[in-house]
Amino acid sequence: MPHSYWNLFLELLRAGLWEQDLSLDVTPKDTCWERLLEMSRVQAVTGLLLRGITHLPKDQLPPAAIRMKLLAEADEIERKNLQAGLVEREVLAFFEQRDLHPIVQKGSQAAKYYAEPLVRESGDVDLYFPGASFEQAVAQVPQARRTPDGGAVSTYKGVTVEFHPRYYDLHLPAEKLPPVPSVTGELLLYSAHILKHAIGAGVGLKQLCDMARALARTEGLYDKAELEAALRKAGLLRWHRLLCSMLVADLGLDEQYCLPDFKPCNPRPLRRIVRLSGNFGVAKASRRKSVRCENIIVKKGATALSFLQRIPFSIRIAPGEAFATFRELTRGNLKKR
Repeated sequence: MPHSYWNLFLELLRAGLWEQDLSLDVTPKDTCWERLLEMSRVQAVTGLLLRGITHLPKDQLPPAAIRMKLLAEADEIERKNLQAGLVEREVLAFFEQRDLHPIVQKGSQAAKYYAEPLVRESGDVDLYFPGASFEQAVAQVPQARRTPDGGAVSTYKGVTVEFHPRYYDLHLPAEKLPPVPSVTGELLLYSAHILKHAIGAGVGLKQLCDMARALARTEGLYDKAELEAALRKAGLLRWHRLLCSMLVADLGLDEQYCLPDFKPCNPRPLRRIVRLSGNFGVAKASRRKSVRCENIIVKKGATALSFLQRIPFSIRIAPGEAFATFRELTRGNLKKR
């Protein structure tokens, strides 16, 4: 068919992301719909693909069998979202009762920017504990295990809960970063978090959709000069320009939501990572194998290899932050837990 699978996938994704009606030049065949569904799973945007399909004219809708699969997966996404929301509320209440006041990161905070929050696939519940409250919080959860980046992780009612001693995925003193919580800080967090995964195991379109929706919905609610200054201090202006270039080119973000004087660049390097890696690298068989493996040495080796393979990209885009991240993970993995 004239469209590549990827371009067709992006058309449907944009329709779902921005809730816009869509008419395709060519109606996909059954095998194409199966391929699109698999791509949405790899990129963790099946809910958005379904939303995009609902904006098609009736004569271009997928066959009933595909629609049933999509509806079943959408129901499962909603169920997991509701469970994650329940866990988040109960965990927050648990810590509030102990006079600990974490700040929720990503997850539900990113979902709130969507027209239909429940279509965004939930992941972990991420909590930031400022200052000494981090160690106090970890002490309240004996089963929590430490992670190489200095955080901790536990599971509650089938949902992974992560504890973070830092709000940002950045290696800068707190006084050089925007206050927490703030809209500027949240946008900086999303940008830096996508970078962290892009230079590591990989990143999928879910995180990029989060960034696009957040930029569009917070327009006029924060100082763009403040965000630009923070990105400059962190050495991430080049990275953020690349990220926004892909958001504009592939996800249909209006340039007005980018930084002032935004000049798009070729997003090919980031696009390649997204297409080949998928959400947290699940598109790669080696990544899926390492995730399933119970041998901790194999897991750590796979993580290190991912960072090494991204060195050419990291050096060009964000060398300082990439080096600091790799150094931190190396030190963390060498420690006895």
